[in-house]
Amino acid sequence: MKLPWSRAREGQALESDLEGAKRRLRLLKFERDLLSQMILKVYESRDIDEDDRKYLLEKYKASLKDIESSINTYSAIVEVRELENAREELINLFNSKISQIDRRINELNKMLGELSSRGAQAPEGQQLKEQMKEKREEKRERPKEDKGDKGEKEEDRLEELYREVNAVLEKLEQIDVG
Repeated sequence: MKLPWSRAREGQALESDLEGAKRRLRLLKFERDLLSQMILKVYESRDIDEDDRKYLLEKYKASLKDIESSINTYSAIVEVRELENAREELINLFNSKISQIDRRINELNKMLGELSSRGAQAPEGQQLKEQMKEKREEKRERPKEDKGDKGEKEEDRLEELYREVNAVLEKLEQIDVG
């Protein structure tokens, strides 16, 4: 049996082979149904003798076996081609998405390169964060004075505000990065 499909061929030839294989598969299934009906008719017939019945049943069963084999072959051909088409579509979609991501990365890298080449300063939030860090370090370096309870409460409050501001700045940085 000559198969209508070859892995060596490409594009439109493969597509027409797939359609040809589907058409042949439909025809084989139709023939199988006809042979099944013929076998049933032979069993039901009272017009033929036992020897003729055996002959016809053997003939039709052999034909049915050949058709079943062909159906299995063409079913495999159709399935393989459909899976290959699905794989190709998936690869194309994947490559397209990667290209989109690469273009966006290049755009962002270009934008970042322009910012750094202009000598851009750190964003305001980053500058504020650095200033607060410097003040805190200065504060740690200074000797502590005895301010009493009121001074400690103010210092604790300032520390709390500092933590809140840092938390907000970190959220802003995440938003900027996202």
